[in-house]
Parts: sequence; C-alpha cells; structure tokens
Amino acid sequence: MQNINLKLPSLINDGMVLQQNEEIKIWGWTLPQEEVKVIFKEEEYLTAANAEGEWSLFLPAQKAGGPFEMKIIAAAEEITVSDILIGEVWLCSGQSNMELPMQRVKDRYAEEIAAAGNDQIREFKLPITYNFKDENKDIKEASWKKVSQNTISDFSALAYFFAKKLNKKYEVPVGILNASVGGSPVEAWMSRKSLAEYPEYLKVAAEFAQPEKIKEAEAHNLEVNKEWAKLVYENDRGLNNKPPYFDPDYNDSDWQTVRIPTKFDRLNFANKNGVVWFRKEIELIKAEAENEARLWLGRIVDADTAYVNGKRVGAVTYKYPPRKYKLKKGVLKAGKNLIAVRVVVNDGQGEFVADKPYKLFIGENEIDLKGEWKYKIAAVIEEDKKEEIFIQWQPTGLFNAMIAPLLNYKIKGVCWYQGESNTGREEEYKDLFKKMIRLWRKRFNQEELPFIYAQLPNFEPPEENEREIWAAFRNAQRDALKLENTAMTVNLDLGEWNDLHPLNKKDVAHRFYLAARKLVYGEDVVYSGPELKKLTKKESQLILEFNNLAGGLKVKGEQLKGFELAAADEKFKTVKAKLNNNQIIIDIKEVEHPKYLRYAWKDNPSEANLYNQLDLPAGTFLEKL
Repeated sequence: MQNINLKLPSLINDGMVLQQNEEIKIWGWTLPQEEVKVIFKEEEYLTAANAEGEWSLFLPAQKAGGPFEMKIIAAAEEITVSDILIGEVWLCSGQSNMELPMQRVKDRYAEEIAAAGNDQIREFKLPITYNFKDENKDIKEASWKKVSQNTISDFSALAYFFAKKLNKKYEVPVGILNASVGGSPVEAWMSRKSLAEYPEYLKVAAEFAQPEKIKEAEAHNLEVNKEWAKLVYENDRGLNNKPPYFDPDYNDSDWQTVRIPTKFDRLNFANKNGVVWFRKEIELIKAEAENEARLWLGRIVDADTAYVNGKRVGAVTYKYPPRKYKLKKGVLKAGKNLIAVRVVVNDGQGEFVADKPYKLFIGENEIDLKGEWKYKIAAVIEEDKKEEIFIQWQPTGLFNAMIAPLLNYKIKGVCWYQGESNTGREEEYKDLFKKMIRLWRKRFNQEELPFIYAQLPNFEPPEENEREIWAAFRNAQRDALKLENTAMTVNLDLGEWNDLHPLNKKDVAHRFYLAARKLVYGEDVVYSGPELKKLTKKESQLILEFNNLAGGLKVKGEQLKGFELAAADEKFKTVKAKLNNNQIIIDIKEVEHPKYLRYAWKDNPSEANLYNQLDLPAGTFLEKL
C-alpha cells in the first residue's frame, strides 16, 4: 500500500549499505510535529517531525554485517526497509570515465561479467539530473542494486572493480554511490557559495535557474538536431538514390577505393561536413553464413549507420562509443555479402579511427575488415552543425541535484575521475578543484573526508608531440595534494592514444584501491609511482631523489627518457638522464642557466619510462630550479 503521510528518501531503501563504525543518520518526511519511531536490531529510537514535517535521528555506530531490517513508524503508517548491510560506503563521482558502465567493457572483461553475483557489492546509481535554483532533498527513480548477471552491465566499471577489491580485502559489504555525468566540468559539481569568486559562472547558474532558460535550451537542442538531420537527409544522395547505396543491387563500379582505417583528409574530405558512404564485399561459405555474427567497426567520427546485405544492423549517433553490432541469423548468406557504412561528419574531422578492431566475428572465426573499401562522397554540407547547449554541464547544476541529496548519508571516502572537460583551464582548475573538495567535506560534515582522484592518463597520437594541454593539466592536478587526506593515482600508462575512454578500468581501479589502503585504511603500502622528493644541483648535474620507490626505481627500456630542461625563455630541450643507485642524474651542460625541469610533458609521453618496482609510473611534473 502506498504511504501517504510517511516518506523516506530513495537512499534509505531495500538493499542499502550503511557506513560501519559511524553514527548513522536516518531521515524522512511525515506530518508536522508527528512522532517518529525507528526500530533497528530490536532497539527503538524516537524523534518528532518539525513544523515542515522533516525529521531525522541518529543510530549508534554499527559493526559490519547484515542483512538487517528496519521499521519506520509515523502517522499511523509503517515502512519496512529490508536487506540492509553495514559496511563501507564510497562516493564515486566525476565524468564519463567514472560513469563508463561494465556494458562498455564487456568484451575485455567477459569472464568477470560471467562470474558476477556478489550481493555484498551494491551500487546506488543516481540518474543524471540538474537543478540550478535549489538543492534537491531527494533523488527520483533510483534504487540500490546488488551485483548480479542482470545488473552488472549498468554498474560503473571503475567503481565495481574498486568495490570488488575492497570487499575481498576487508571482507565487508561495499556500497557505491555513483554520481557521475559524462562531459561534466568541475564547476557543475560546486555550489553557488563555493563559486563566489567566479562571477561569470554565477551569472550562468542564475540564468539557468530561470525555467524559461531551460525550456529555451531544450528547444534549441531539439531544433539543432532536427535541422541538421533534415539537412543531412535532404543532401544525402546515397539514401535518396534508387536503389540506395546500401542496397546490394546498387552498382558501385565507379567508386574510388581507400584503405580503412583512415582519416577523411585522404578522401579529399578534410575539414568538411556531410556524408560519405563506404562499401566492402566479403565471401562466406554456407557454414559461416548460417550463424549469428558480430560486426565490429572500430570507432567512427562522427555518426554511422551500418548495413549488411541491405539490412540496417546498427547505428551510433556520436563519435565516442565503439561500433559493435550483432547480426542475427539470416542476415549473412553463402557467397558475396555486402557491408555498407554511412558516415555523417558534423565537425570537419571524419575518420575511421586507427588501432581499433575492424572485424566480423562468426563463431570462433574472425574476418579482418581492415584494408580496401570502396567509398563515395554523398553530401558536402557547407555550414557547420550548430552547437548544442549541454544543460547538465552548467555551473552548480549537478551539485544541487546529485550531491546535495547525498549529504546526510555517511560515507567512507570519495573516488573522483574528472578533468577532461577542464583541460586548457589548468590554472583555474587548481583553485576550483580544491574549493570543490573543501565544499564537499564541509557539506558532508566530514572535515577530513578522504579524497582519492585520478590524474589524467596519456591521450592523443604520440607523434603529435607539440600537444601539451593534458600535460599541463596533469601537473595542475597535483596541486590538490596540498590538502590533507588526498591521494592522486597516476595513470600515465593506462590511457589509449585514440580513445578518450580507455577500456582498462581494472588497473585504474587497482590504483584507487592501493590509495585507499594507504590513505584511508592506514596500511603501509605504496600506491603511486615515483614522486620527486629532492632536487640538488651539483656542478653540471642535477640529482633527483624520489619517494615511493617500492624497492627501487626502474627504467622500462635501455635508456631513461622523458626529461627536458629550459632556461628562463622556457624553450625546452630534451636532456640525457641516467639511473644511479635510485637517483636520477641529469646532465645540464647543454642548457645554459637552466631554470625549469619537466618530465613526461606531452599529452601522450610514450617515451616516459620511469617506474618503481611495483610497475607504477612516475607522473608528469614541472619543477622550477
């Protein structure tokens, strides 16, 4: 029966995990001044609602265990919350690399997913929502989920692997509060008060606090996408041709050829928007054709629709997800099979991304689809697609809607993976990120709340060495280590040059786990790679000493690389460095009056090869001499 006069927040619900060894706050809403009784483990706790009907009380600290049941009684109504566990509760937040679900890494971790079924690991995933006017008191349409075959696909991959390690190590239940939003900048996770020194952000937040501004932005986005879809469709000779370009009966004998993967500048389509069609024929024997299959088309910029033998088999509307399409029985046939791909470019950078899998899987067999394809430009659209307004990325919106409702819930610590959307603004980020940490600690009423965050990994092609945007940002991320009870994981070897969303979430989670053991659980473990401790200038040499040796420094490769020196003019030059008795010796003769030393100062410093004995890499740094 639906309760009318007694309500609980969605956090306090069946399957919840409560923080062990801390007072537990229980709260909700009922009639004004009404008495409220909470019964837990055969003990009764009483309180009364205030004039607005809000009530709260504290249960004494509890040891790990469960499952337990809790009854809440008020206004002649009763709610029973069942299957409660007591253990460790972690807030996992940030942008897409924290949000990325197990579904996206299922092929990499197929065995993990097949073995999933630990009801000691649970996730409360907050739906993406925003509020610029007030702080939300509750979360709509959210509930606690146990890890099972039916649920694991939706779990944050990073958070799941982190929780799994904690659960195995400490043998207690682990609850994850997953508040993450792809593309979100740090200012979206902050309050108005914490942004007081940033009037431009407060102005934007105030604008979006007006309902008409939200409606206007939503209408704008609808119109942008509608206009673009119409423009693309009307100009696409491939779809409008009779037969269309995806039809096996269409004659493509006059099409040009290109080897895939490729950037579209090789098609004379550089810095252009529009539609390009691709076709490839493959031969199958009868036994192959009778099976289901999987078509992998790597990653495509920007949008694609895939057809096999004239049948549409899948589509992705933006550039980041992998293209993995299932082919049902009957799609393939013995003999010639036609694969056609329609690619829509809306940002002038069309591409079949290199170093991604382009294959057709049939049972145990795989057919390589890289190599020669036919192509035809079907539309060139002179105008650019108009920018959408991402409402959820605006300042304060996510703090108000996705963090504020959690503030009564006691947590052990925070895991944070964010920053991609703030690159290029590293000086500002230094200040904003520290302000955000202080804000969360204050509002959770946990002044020493542990905060573990990921330094951004390597990204972009290694040969594009002039790119330093991510390097500068990684260095700026170090600044938050000035705050007590913080830890930064270094991931310089875990990125993918061609993907903003690297799939190796297990090793990233392992580094979060090591940091938690050190920072939160007080264990004597090394969680990070070598960190510069001391720098001494001696004649024509610099002598570098490091922390976090874990048995000693290690060079992966024959020659230590990645160090650069510059004088006051900041024109950096690669310098020789060598490892000697766990010290790095750098020859500075080639740079007159050296003033700056930096390491791994590229977006993708593939040559950087300094590690400790745990195979944890040294991170990007810049030091003034």
